[in-house]
Amino acid sequence: MSDDELTPLGRKLIQAVRETREALESGEPLEKRFTVRTVDLDLVEKPFGSDELKAARTRIGASQALFARFLGVSPQTLRGWEQGTRRVPTMAARFIEELETFPEMWSRHVQSTK
Repeated sequence: MSDDELTPLGRKLIQAVRETREALESGEPLEKRFTVRTVDLDLVEKPFGSDELKAARTRIGASQALFARFLGVSPQTLRGWEQGTRRVPTMAARFIEELETFPEMWSRHVQSTK
């Protein structure tokens, strides 16, 4: 495909990739040719005990099976978390924090899934 066959956005993307390749091949620090930003995230994992986890699930009105589907885990895994026999992993804890931050949005999803 020639550049003439590309959309304006496609041409812009191809040009950006070429410029990046040239900068990398030249060994030139990318900061000299491009705007480089660094973002520091101060992420602190909120530990979820069994009571907090059950409360989060109840707040959005989800059954264990549905909540497990939301989190991408088996109902058995969720039961282990809720019984305190297994620790809630960081990725799941961050998603549960989102559920707690916006419970009304997730409650609507639960209602439409039932």
